[in-house]
Amino acid sequence: MRIPLRLPRSIPSTKTGLFALLAATLLATPAAAQDATITGRVTDLETGSPVADATVQVLGLEAAAATTNRDGNFSLAVPAGTHSVVVTRIGYVTHRTDGISAAPGASASVTIALRSRALALNQLVVTVSRREEKELDAPASISTLTGAQIARMIARTPADHIRTLPGVDLATTGLTQSYAVVRGFNNVASGRLLSIVDNRYARIPALRINAINMIPTTDMDIERIELARGPGAALYGPNAAEGVMHIITYSPIDKPGTTASVAGGERSVFQLLFRSAHRVSDNFGLKVSGQYLRGDDWEYDDPWEAAAREDNPGHPRIGVRNPLNERYFADIRTDFRFAGDGELILSGGLNNSLSSINLTSVGSSQTHDWQYRYGQARLLKGRLFGQFFLNQTHSGDNSYLLRSGDLITDRSRTMAAQLQHGFDLGDRQSFTYGVDWQHIEPRSEGTIYGRNENDDILVEAGAYLHSETRLAERFDLVTAIRIDDHNRLADLSFSPRAALVFRPAEGQNLRLTYNRAYATPSTSALFLDIPTGRLPITPALSYTLRAFGVPADGLTFGDRCEGGLMGHCMRSPFFPGQLPANAPLFWDALVTQFAPESLRPLLLRPGTQPGDPSLGTVFRRLNTAALGPEGGDIFPLDAGPTDLPALGPTVFNSIEAGYKGLIQDRVRLAADVYFANVENFVGPLKVESPHVFLDPASTGAFISGRLAPLIQLGAVTPEQVAELAAGLAVLPLGVVTPDQFDAPDLLLSSRNFGSASYWGLDLSAQLIASDRVTLTAGYSFQSRECFDFDEDGDCPGPDDLSLNAPSHKGSLAAAYTDVARGLELDGRWRFTDGFDMRSGVFAGPVDAYHVLDLTAGYQLPFQPKARVEFTVYNALNNLHREFVGAPELGRLALVRVKYEM
Repeated sequence: MRIPLRLPRSIPSTKTGLFALLAATLLATPAAAQDATITGRVTDLETGSPVADATVQVLGLEAAAATTNRDGNFSLAVPAGTHSVVVTRIGYVTHRTDGISAAPGASASVTIALRSRALALNQLVVTVSRREEKELDAPASISTLTGAQIARMIARTPADHIRTLPGVDLATTGLTQSYAVVRGFNNVASGRLLSIVDNRYARIPALRINAINMIPTTDMDIERIELARGPGAALYGPNAAEGVMHIITYSPIDKPGTTASVAGGERSVFQLLFRSAHRVSDNFGLKVSGQYLRGDDWEYDDPWEAAAREDNPGHPRIGVRNPLNERYFADIRTDFRFAGDGELILSGGLNNSLSSINLTSVGSSQTHDWQYRYGQARLLKGRLFGQFFLNQTHSGDNSYLLRSGDLITDRSRTMAAQLQHGFDLGDRQSFTYGVDWQHIEPRSEGTIYGRNENDDILVEAGAYLHSETRLAERFDLVTAIRIDDHNRLADLSFSPRAALVFRPAEGQNLRLTYNRAYATPSTSALFLDIPTGRLPITPALSYTLRAFGVPADGLTFGDRCEGGLMGHCMRSPFFPGQLPANAPLFWDALVTQFAPESLRPLLLRPGTQPGDPSLGTVFRRLNTAALGPEGGDIFPLDAGPTDLPALGPTVFNSIEAGYKGLIQDRVRLAADVYFANVENFVGPLKVESPHVFLDPASTGAFISGRLAPLIQLGAVTPEQVAELAAGLAVLPLGVVTPDQFDAPDLLLSSRNFGSASYWGLDLSAQLIASDRVTLTAGYSFQSRECFDFDEDGDCPGPDDLSLNAPSHKGSLAAAYTDVARGLELDGRWRFTDGFDMRSGVFAGPVDAYHVLDLTAGYQLPFQPKARVEFTVYNALNNLHREFVGAPELGRLALVRVKYEM
């Protein structure tokens, strides 16, 4: 039914009357809608004091603007609804607050804390002194990435954020896999950079590897990342010898809310992230977060794996790579606050690597369903801090080494407890002290630790005292001492630290520091017992390459056999048992197997006896720098094998001078120059068992003598004789094994090196060019890439130590932020010089490369809670390899939609 419109008598039913009615309605609408108010207060984030003369603008309403009074208060008349407010003030970072709901006839109240530009360039940190302080006051070199900086990038793991920080050596080996250290000595089992999340060790238990891709923490959770360069053992114990990376996450009480994002892009990447935090009350909060990620990894063909497949056709695992990179994780946390400053935090997480290829010291591995789990309890009250945590791995049932095809199992776990307290004596003296304990239990069901499986528990305990003394108004003295006991090392470890800090002016810091730190031998260096592949001699005979840790009593080559070269014994795949290290014992077998049939009667005629003294024996050792599927290079040994003593801790001594300062609250400069001396460095795996060969010279002379009649007749040429002699002399006939071995295995092990000294510098600059543009730059240098311990002029050689990092690296970055429009743009360019790498079985050159990464983010104006973001890694598609044994990396473009609920 249609109801006719009847106009009141007072309004004419004409076009003029209708226009008049419409105009009156439009003009009246704003007046009728101006029925809500936004009131608030603007404060300084650091001091909490009011900020006067700040401009407060409601987006989309040019007339809705106000200036804060001397108490920081403001009031705005707005239409009822949900609004976004932007606050600007000279000397402060522009701030935007979304989702302010103003009901009709009501007032919405909001408090806005502005971060000063000085604070933006001088963040609060806790890692250096294990208590809160500003970056410029910290007595060490440190960099900080805030949650806002982290949120600008579509990151696959936290490693994506730290790669351009000064001093960081980060090698990416896949979509999510990477290896990170600070100031060199990187490797495929890197653990010298102590990685912690909310004070919990984040390394893989037992293996002590910084698998950053296994950390179950989303970018949405991260409040900041602090990276302290230089030894940190005085407070954190052994194995913080090169620095500390500390990931600090948000409390659900301080940052409630729900955020979800979906990303995808090249290489079939799909990523889902979520975080849901709830402030149940002022004293209780709960958070759940997680991630799912999958994509097709870059591929690499390992020549050793290819050769092993040819030798083992149809093997279900050798060289069988799955390029799918897939993982998921979940994390839960609860916070309880009590008695003013008391806090109890309980958290736990699980990361499951469903499929991934990872480099190890014995070759690449294919992992399936490899899980990392943790549980943590923390208690804070004033300056009292205590925690207990458990980290555990569970490798699934189908993870294996790609070169050998052997299944690997890891059920290892680490338990740790820490207690710390501090107090002040007046205004000039502060003490912090504490104790640490950790229990490491390797469990591999014999697949990784072999015969050492039942005797590989590690227990470490330590205590420390940290002192800060105000010597004068501008001078501070910071000292620390730590004592650690390791159940596998004979002596206690002492780690002292001293720093003199001078502040010539506000925002300026000069320091001189000395650090002594220790790195204990890893579980692998001590207990490893795993076959890594085969070295074939004939289709039916081969040597087993075995990586083996050095036990507490060391490894010895003391067995003696009469008739052996230098009195040594050997074991051989040709004959069982222990034999004299005498190559001519195999002469008849070699001639029968490898010499032309027509020549055998002369070479085997009577008078050629086993052990013939006219045939010589030599020791040669495979060069791990060239170890490959065809056997690699060999080089002679003049003195035979040498014993491997028990491993000791690596000692790092460093002296560092540094400057940090602000210029007009717009420029932050930092410069660090350091000198380091490393003693007893535990080197990479290398072949220690020499092979037994026929001496090439005497073999050639012997064959020439036996075949002299044929040579005179021209039936055999000297070239044919030389070829036959070379072929026989290149066959490894036996191997000198340690006394502790009973099989002809080729031993790969580690030993302590001597002393290595080097110096380096880290430079960085950050410029706030305007309220919208920030520029950053960094450069790092180290004086040596290789340490020639055998002094043969060939570095890196088999007995030398590689830095596994470049002498030169640096980065440039620019960031553009328009808070009002919700637009963010970033560009990061980084370069890395070439270097030689020696890590486990991987060796060779890494070429120089440079990479440009781009990011963009836009907050949708019609839906302020939604953002569209882009990240392009390696935008110029500069194909490059960052570690030997890893695939070439190309461009990866990703797009993401993020929504805050």
